[in-house]
Amino acid sequence: MVKTEQFRLISFLIGSSGYLVPRPFNEDVRVSKTMYPYLLGKRDIYYFYNLEKSLYGIRATLEVLKNIIYAEGKILFVSDSPLLKICLSHESNISYIKWKRSYLAKSKSVDLVFLSNIEKENLVEAHRKCLLLVGVGSPTMSKVSYPFNLNLESPLLASWFFSLIYMTCVKSNRIKLNKRLRLPSLLGGSKRKDNRKMSKSVVNSGSKVIINNAF
Repeated sequence: MVKTEQFRLISFLIGSSGYLVPRPFNEDVRVSKTMYPYLLGKRDIYYFYNLEKSLYGIRATLEVLKNIIYAEGKILFVSDSPLLKICLSHESNISYIKWKRSYLAKSKSVDLVFLSNIEKENLVEAHRKCLLLVGVGSPTMSKVSYPFNLNLESPLLASWFFSLIYMTCVKSNRIKLNKRLRLPSLLGGSKRKDNRKMSKSVVNSGSKVIINNAF
C-alpha cells in the first residue's frame, strides 16, 4: 500500500516536472558539488533531481515543521511569493519576509527558516546566524539542514507546496489543541489512555502526511 502511494506521488511529481532543478536568475549561482548525491544527472543546461531522495527530505521537513509548531516555536519564511504570505497569515508563530540585503541578519531569532530563491548573499546571512535551514529548491546542501528539492517554478507544484505547508500547520495546531483539551483537570480526572491513542495516531499519520495532501 505504501509503495503504491509512493509510486503515485512520484508519478505526480514527474508529470509536474518536479525533477527539474530550478535555474537561478543569477547566473553566478551554480549547482554545488554538495548537491550531486541528490541528483540523477544533467542534460544540456538542466540538472535533474533524484525524486526518491527528494521525498526523504520533504518528509523530514514536514516532520520538523510539525514538531516546532506543536512546541509553539517560531518559523520564518523567506520568499517572494505573495501566495505564501496569504496562506500563512493566520499563524501567529509564523512570519514572512521578502529577502533584502541584511534582512536576515537583523531578523529576530527563530527556530526554523524556509529559504527559497537562494542566492549567495542570503545563504551567507543564514549561515552567520546559524539558523536551522530548509533549502527550498536550493543549489547547494552547504549548511542546509532539510532539503526541499522540488521544482517550485512549476505553478502546479508551487500550489501543492503551499497547500502542503498549510495542511501541516492545521494538523499540528489541531493536535496541540486536542492535547490541551485532554489535560487532567484539577479535580483529578485523567485520560492517559486517550493520550496514548492520540500519540499513536500522530506517529502513524506523520509518515503519510505528504501523501494525504498530494492529491
